[in-house]
Amino acid sequence: MPMFTRNMRTPTRMSRFAATLLVFALIALLGACGGQRRFLGPPGLSVQEIELANGRYVARVRLDSPASMPLVLQSFDWKLSFDGAPAASGMLPLDLTLAPEAGDIVRIDLGAEQDLPTLASLNSAQGLAYVLEGELKISSPSVRYPLRYAGRLRPTPGKPGSFR
Repeated sequence: MPMFTRNMRTPTRMSRFAATLLVFALIALLGACGGQRRFLGPPGLSVQEIELANGRYVARVRLDSPASMPLVLQSFDWKLSFDGAPAASGMLPLDLTLAPEAGDIVRIDLGAEQDLPTLASLNSAQGLAYVLEGELKISSPSVRYPLRYAGRLRPTPGKPGSFR
């Protein structure tokens, strides 16, 4: 008789374990049915460096996408100011796809060295407040974002004509 009682307990434990596994499997399946959520937000903008190359100042600008989908960048209408005064502006055509949750570097031609005398006169003892702002046009999905980055430029040590 004790053997019969013992065998009755074993199936009960197995049934509870199987029921628990079944509940967790159903929860996992229901969670998977929701699909991937899509997020679209404005890319982050940051200036990596401004450098003098062939008599022209060029900004290396990083665009970081928080979106869960690829973004096809079409153009960036930008303005640059130093200490609150307009310094340069332009439109950069882009043919670039940012992968989901990724970033890339674009180069913006800011202008000729003689057109930006503030940079040429910048020395290591002082810094220069600047703002790069504009509108990023994305063709897929079709949306426009205002972007803005404010920082302080200083000459890069050991690299003449470079500012960070």
